[in-house]
Amino acid sequence: MITGALVRPVVSFSPNWATIAKNDSITLTCTVGPTAPLSQRYSWYRDNRRINGEERSFIIGKAEEKDSGNYQCQAGTSERSDPVRLSVTNDRVILQAPPSVYEGDPLTLRCYNPYTKAQNVTFYKDNVTISSSLTDTLTLVGSMAMNGTYTCIKYLQRHAIRYSPYTSAEIVITIQELFPRPEIRAANDSVQEGDVLTLSCHTALNPARGATQLQFAFYRNGHNVQGFSSSSNYTIQSARPQDSGNYTCDTAAPSVSVTKGSPGLSIHIHGGTLRDRRYTIENTIRLALAVCILLSGSLLSYCHIKRQVN
Repeated sequence: MITGALVRPVVSFSPNWATIAKNDSITLTCTVGPTAPLSQRYSWYRDNRRINGEERSFIIGKAEEKDSGNYQCQAGTSERSDPVRLSVTNDRVILQAPPSVYEGDPLTLRCYNPYTKAQNVTFYKDNVTISSSLTDTLTLVGSMAMNGTYTCIKYLQRHAIRYSPYTSAEIVITIQELFPRPEIRAANDSVQEGDVLTLSCHTALNPARGATQLQFAFYRNGHNVQGFSSSSNYTIQSARPQDSGNYTCDTAAPSVSVTKGSPGLSIHIHGGTLRDRRYTIENTIRLALAVCILLSGSLLSYCHIKRQVN
């Protein structure tokens, strides 16, 4: 079962950097759901204050440090978007990263300098070298393991043949969770043989990624019983004791290659169908009738023998 949907606009940047250099340009776009009216009016905010702009896109043509702030947009009478931070700096070397990265997305870093010719770039995560090359761009795959503090060092030309190292400011990168680990649930606490058994796989998409398609698979004792599909339910129409076991489910977002598994759920199918219970009752009745017949026969024999004696 999926919960979570796109309930408010989302601000995106182009180019997709959370930090830009002074005098660079950037376009902010207010993305709304597919059912939103095309002709609606937009409102833009920086640090909770309304700023000029009524179009879907807000352009900063020549950025200044005063343009730094938390930006939000509103489409018509919708809720405001979550704030997205833009920083404008005059540093010699800037480590650029997207304002937000979700699990499975590419995480692109750029060690940027606006004016000076550069040579050799080294990227660091938590003070450990992760890349050293002549290119100023590094692309990783976004995962929770990528959370950390990043910096870069870039050698900039100071004279005709002399380069000196410059270190960027640190940035903290936190990968956003696309959806939490799923939970498998049973519709009924107790299942008898012959009952319908329905299991469901529960998770919640991040609201900003409500359009992401999820698929689900189910397992019993580690063996697949239902392959990946859009259905978050697995149903056994007539449960049997051999259907008992430890059940788990996987949730996957194939578009970004993210898969997560649930903890196990122990299911025990109690034996004894309705037919078996009916047979038990019938056999009890037969036994009772047999006892009655036997007692009646014994009583008749006793009476007959007593009559003969008398």
